[in-house]
Amino acid sequence: MSRPREGDGIKRTIRRRGDKLYAYEITSKMENGKKVTVSNYLGRVDPETNELMEKIPEKSAEHRKKIAEQRDIRILEDIVIGDYGGVYLLDNIQKRIHLGEDLNACFGGVSKNMIAIAISLIQCNGVFDSVEGMMHRTWTRRYYDIVGTLDSGTLSRMTKEIGTKAECNIEAFFERRVRRGSGLVAWDTTTVGCHTDMDGMAEYVIDNKDNEPMKQVKIGLATDMRGVPLMYRHYAGNVSDMDTVRFLANDIESYGRKDAMFVMDRGFCSGWNVRFMLSNGHRFVIPATTSSKAVKRLLTQFNKSKDVVDMEHEGHMYRVWKTEIGICEAKGRTKADGEQAYMFTTDEDDNHGSEGRFTAYVCYDSKKFSDEVQSHKRMINDLLNIAKGIDAKDPVSVFRSKAGKAAKHFDIEADGRRLKVSVKQNSESFETNRAGLFVMLSSKDLDWHTVMRAYDARRLTEQVFDRKKGESKRFHTSDKATMKGREFLLFLDLVIRCEMSAEIREAKLERPMTVESAISMADCVQAREYNSVRMIREIDRKEREIFRTFKVPIPKEVLTGQLIFDPSADG
Repeated sequence: MSRPREGDGIKRTIRRRGDKLYAYEITSKMENGKKVTVSNYLGRVDPETNELMEKIPEKSAEHRKKIAEQRDIRILEDIVIGDYGGVYLLDNIQKRIHLGEDLNACFGGVSKNMIAIAISLIQCNGVFDSVEGMMHRTWTRRYYDIVGTLDSGTLSRMTKEIGTKAECNIEAFFERRVRRGSGLVAWDTTTVGCHTDMDGMAEYVIDNKDNEPMKQVKIGLATDMRGVPLMYRHYAGNVSDMDTVRFLANDIESYGRKDAMFVMDRGFCSGWNVRFMLSNGHRFVIPATTSSKAVKRLLTQFNKSKDVVDMEHEGHMYRVWKTEIGICEAKGRTKADGEQAYMFTTDEDDNHGSEGRFTAYVCYDSKKFSDEVQSHKRMINDLLNIAKGIDAKDPVSVFRSKAGKAAKHFDIEADGRRLKVSVKQNSESFETNRAGLFVMLSSKDLDWHTVMRAYDARRLTEQVFDRKKGESKRFHTSDKATMKGREFLLFLDLVIRCEMSAEIREAKLERPMTVESAISMADCVQAREYNSVRMIREIDRKEREIFRTFKVPIPKEVLTGQLIFDPSADG
């Protein structure tokens, strides 16, 4: 008798009792966040023919034999069972955002396989080697009528073909996605290790973000207001974050989005970047760094201003002062590439705003204040304890190396091999005066509410990068074209995931839900096919709730040979 084996999405096992064999289906489903296993008895198995006899009433052996002879005998191998709900859900979501439509417009016939692979990558956490197995477990292959296998060799050839077309097809795809966006573009960058030189872009970068002794390439990712990716770019590993802003703005404008609003993190805050935005008429939102003298002045002036008002955002109250800040040439200073450097100015500076003026929102957040004060106190106490344990030839140098910039808060002197350390009198009051304050810089036409909503989108971009790094920490292949193709397929995976995340946030559910838990629950909805008859097993309340959350019709029939877009829809 054959050993237990895995079928399409369901574990089938044969158990022996005495000289008799019995077949069971073992299925798994999620209940209250836990995986529950259910065993379903299928019937007796003929030990000679390996045929599955239908389950019949417990009567005499003679009667059971007679009934079995009168019924059609089903063979175990002919029953097709697969996880259906996941691909059905993901397909509806990708159609809603016109992903398949844009792929088809740019890649043609291969786009169907690309969507199928992207959906399978979502279901197997971005592991390419698991795509073929996932296709067998789920209904994806039949849903899209995928011909042939998608084993590692086939996937390598396909990804290489996609990567080879990167310069035209992928670029056209990005243009379509940006045009569909709301106009807001949140931007961030990271470095990723790679085994290819990426057309000379990969460079050894000192103090790279992954601390890896290998060549790095910089990736820039643009997302929309809801945190859904629009496009990405590869840059040389040694290109500064600030320099990528110019390239991004030029790309977005070339796509026809001259109305775009650019949202960046404080790492992109520089006089040169702001002047670039102003001189080219771009709208922008950037949180300011406190290293600028002009920004420090604003923080000092906040408590003296009579124009501070109370503002609400997302149920939280802020104290806000709207003022104006300018920019001028930083005489005698240049950027690393030799271009003129620029600096922020206030009305106390002689050349205030000679190169342009814009808005600064100085904001006070009480929760941020409490967190920063407590953090400062913990840091001071930790360093005092470290100082007590130092026993060295030069204890002052040892302490300063451990304390870093925080050493400025202490009076330090050596007492032999030990230290005399005390906290400076004004240390806590200085930090307290700045605690809870932050400054948002923006173009003049943006009100405070728009600025805060825009920066919320920027924080979502950070989460997207975290998710992206979890899927693909580095480029493992040495073939440049294959690497580009894999990166693009993972990008499609990311687009659908982030759309789901956005819809979960917007649903404001009472009980928490993740993309992973939603897909796992949807996959509990199975399809069966026997003798060309297809049916969906009964869908329970929790599974129905998943489809309702994403505003997807509850599946009532098993679909096959589906298009990846609706040709009648208005794109």
